[in-house]
Amino acid sequence: MAPPEADLVELRDPLHGPIAVNARELAVIDAPHFQRLRRVKQLGFAEHAFPGAVHNRYLHSLGAMHLAGRLFDALARSAPWLGGPERPRLRQTVRLAALLHDIGHPPLSHAAETLLPERSELPARAVPVREGRASHEDMTLALVLASGLTRVIERTMTPLGVTPGAVAALIETDLDAGDAFTVEGMDLRPLLHGLVSGELDVDRMDYLLRDSLFAGVSYGHYDLDWLVSQARAVPDGAVVRLGIDLRALPAFEHFLLARYHMFQMVYFHPKSDIYDAMLRQWLVAVGDAARFPGDPEAFIACDDAWLRARLLASDDPWARRIAEDRPLALAAELRHPLDGPTEEALAALMAREPEAIRLTARPVLSRYAQKPGHLRADPLLVVDGAHRVRRIEEVTDLYDRYDRTLRLERIYVPREARAAARASLAGEA
Repeated sequence: MAPPEADLVELRDPLHGPIAVNARELAVIDAPHFQRLRRVKQLGFAEHAFPGAVHNRYLHSLGAMHLAGRLFDALARSAPWLGGPERPRLRQTVRLAALLHDIGHPPLSHAAETLLPERSELPARAVPVREGRASHEDMTLALVLASGLTRVIERTMTPLGVTPGAVAALIETDLDAGDAFTVEGMDLRPLLHGLVSGELDVDRMDYLLRDSLFAGVSYGHYDLDWLVSQARAVPDGAVVRLGIDLRALPAFEHFLLARYHMFQMVYFHPKSDIYDAMLRQWLVAVGDAARFPGDPEAFIACDDAWLRARLLASDDPWARRIAEDRPLALAAELRHPLDGPTEEALAALMAREPEAIRLTARPVLSRYAQKPGHLRADPLLVVDGAHRVRRIEEVTDLYDRYDRTLRLERIYVPREARAAARASLAGEA
């Protein structure tokens, strides 16, 4: 059970029901840096295909925090390192890391990451690597470690021993955590980081169910309660890693397939896919004119409305198509491999139609094993009834079966050119 709190409030969530939040967490939630996520949709342009998919990253982040607490409590029942005097600090740190994992996400679409500033423009104490374009993970670190939010965390969390640095270290493993997660000689960081970002993390556990709910589909459903109850803290030498009981293997496989099918049917839907592509075309055209600021405080203003205002003010043809809801039309969706005549017909069509866009949709089963033989160093472990511990890929053939992922080729053209494009691809012209 979670530790008792005298100052709990309940936030009503359509997915998880009442979410208990303590006063310390509420201070972080109420900070403008986190409130920005109210104004950033979780699925960007997906509402053009699924009208109900207008939920935001604010709600998803609350759900991730809630699940982090549930998973921590489930693990603590069989993990002595998560109990004792360190329990409140560790539990609060992992809940806060889950809450803030998306705080640096750009508005509207992942495509908008190209508008993020150079790393050299971010506070050096938050992003020590100074070369290259910042990612949304870099912006998250800047907000956690070098903004007004940092002071909120320091002011509210100090009594528990929770620091911004420890929170950031569960989001980004390249950061030095010192001995913040060492208990009784065991390093708990791999375990707790795995809850925030891993093969069975609270990010995906929340967004699959939440996105299914708001999109009005069932592809992302899986057995959440069983996976939580069967999660295990598994010693691996001097570190502790996240694992599951072997009895939960079918539920975990279902979880992986739910993500795969959500990518195939929702996240890579042809309608939202073309809006993302048109946004990328516009971003190439505007270059630095719409660049996000490197100052974390100024980034608070960069929400969906901020980006849409720039789209509406632009006379670029791609911006006009987005602003006026005039997307290119899907002329064809083809499954790889493509034969020679089809490739030739596609090349001829792309040369003939200057506005044509060719996209590849490739749903991936897992971030853990995206290439044959290339597995992550922080594996999900599986514990059987004899207490034998194995890596997940040793007990399921799902990764092998999905090594050759589905690859779809989509061709979009102006609506008035769709009939001719379809005829040419069918060999009728």
